Amino acid sequence: MLLSREQQGMFWALWSKAEAEVFPVTATRFERDALRRSTIKEACGVISLKEVRPSGDFDRVMLAVATMACDYQAMAYWCNASDRRTAFMIGECARQIGEIDGEPKGWEYCRALFNQARLPASWMDISDALLFATFKMLDTHRRRMLKRDHGWRGARAGQPLGFSPDRIYIRRGFLVDYSDPLPVSDPADEPVKRAVSA
Repeated sequence: MLLSREQQGMFWALWSKAEAEVFPVTATRFERDALRRSTIKEACGVISLKEVRPSGDFDRVMLAVATMACDYQAMAYWCNASDRRTAFMIGECARQIGEIDGEPKGWEYCRALFNQARLPASWMDISDALLFATFKMLDTHRRRMLKRDHGWRGARAGQPLGFSPDRIYIRRGFLVDYSDPLPVSDPADEPVKRAVSA
């Protein structure tokens, strides 16, 4: 299974709404499974939920299921899922630019960049086609700051230049260091501890 437990739960909750909308109470398990498989196949080219990839494929499946369920709020949410992820990355990149620069002014740089590129002042007004290109411009500036201003040479030198939204840059005088959070383990992977009663 490629999807997280949370994503699986979101799918099944929305799928139950879709089934209630499409099928009569007397529908067989075979009919329900066939519709689910065909919906997944149309959305992302695979027939099993186990094969659905966690980002773009999942977004398409959820939009198809929301449409089938006539859930307009879910449709609005899933139709711009990719844009929300990109906007999140823009926000995190702006935060990192501020941390590297030593001043919390990352959004000021973003607005200046948007203005120079003749884009609207807010990311919410930037067209879908240009949103990811905007992130790439910010990420290029972040990398340039690390290389030019702080002499970073890349991951082999212990100074990663690649973007990680969770990375925190720490400024100590003229030096810049970074911290990556520890990976979070899935609670389902933890051994279950049970109290034994005497």
